[in-house]
Amino acid sequence: MEVKSKVFKRKSGKSKNKWIVRIEYFDELTGRKRCMERQAEKKSDVTDLRNKLTADVKKSRGQVQTGERMTFSQLASICEEAFYKPAVIVEGRKVAGVRSIETVKLQMQTLNKFFGKRLIRNLTTESLFDFKLWRLKTDSKQLGRPVKISTVNRELTTMGKMMRFAYGKGWVTKDIFFNSKVIDTSGEMERSRILTLSEERRLLESCGGTREITYKRKFKGEEQEVNATISVDNPHLKAMIVLAIDSGLRRGEIFKLRWKDIDFDNGTILVVGTHTKTERERIAPLSERARVELEKLRDISPGANPFPLKDIKRSFTTAKRLAGIGDLHFHDLRRTAITRWIQQGTPLALAGKLGGHTQLQTTMKHYTANDAAAVKEITERMNNFYSQLNESETIENELIN
Repeated sequence: MEVKSKVFKRKSGKSKNKWIVRIEYFDELTGRKRCMERQAEKKSDVTDLRNKLTADVKKSRGQVQTGERMTFSQLASICEEAFYKPAVIVEGRKVAGVRSIETVKLQMQTLNKFFGKRLIRNLTTESLFDFKLWRLKTDSKQLGRPVKISTVNRELTTMGKMMRFAYGKGWVTKDIFFNSKVIDTSGEMERSRILTLSEERRLLESCGGTREITYKRKFKGEEQEVNATISVDNPHLKAMIVLAIDSGLRRGEIFKLRWKDIDFDNGTILVVGTHTKTERERIAPLSERARVELEKLRDISPGANPFPLKDIKRSFTTAKRLAGIGDLHFHDLRRTAITRWIQQGTPLALAGKLGGHTQLQTTMKHYTANDAAAVKEITERMNNFYSQLNESETIENELIN
């Protein structure tokens, strides 16, 4: 690309007696001649500025001028049109867009709140760390607790794709995420929570039966406290819990499950590639109790899906409260399933494959929880080993003496 430059001292106007650098070049994308001017107090400063502008124009193929006036909010809008849009599925594969579009939209809203009005050319690596500190001090309105590092990492990952897109277009001349280490996955808290058999029994019992509740009502102008017995029956929630614990299905995979994907005769579930996180089809096991719970749904879910629901957050939270279980995520049920498979003798590689993992490290890192019983067993083995070793040494010493 040919770039012409000129340095001169302005003799009139608002910039009188200021040193000016003028850059002219032909924009091949728009087919137009473009011009940009900058000013400085000293000739040496404007000379350095000329060299920098010339280098930036050549590096960005003339697009740096477009990026100079672009705000982060404008970049976000462009990215929504370009790639942050609902997924397009062709022959069972995602060819464009993103699956979790609602999550990405929430992430972009948060990013816009902090970066929205800032020019993308002024964003630096330090800006990313400023956002990280600001975000970690923000309380989640829904959860009532500080935002986790993993949440901030996901938001920064979304922003990273946007800024690299801008870098590829030439709107910025530096990849501010390159070697920045602002996304620190080592700081994320790895969950190892699994469900105990006692907790499982209470959780499933909380999906049905009766319970006592107390509420207040007004009678003849006076507020009264009333005790009542209500019937609780949530077969959809119970079936979802059993499927997660026994079949190791993700919550999204359960929501998208179709009746035709369930083989009741052979005890298997086909998890379609378009319904999975990794876009890979797999076969999951169907336990007898899961089959029984699914059969109960045939009359109340006559459509294509056993679970015509949008969300179960409230019902799952209620079930946990009734069961007296704290710090339990729905995804912990899947971790329980895979951990139990391994404890029951299923090879690690097969357990990972049934769970839909593409890498064995994922299974080893997140789904082989060391529960108290396993640790206790290892402790007993070590104690027995050293006890036998001491006895052998004692006998040997007695024989020598």
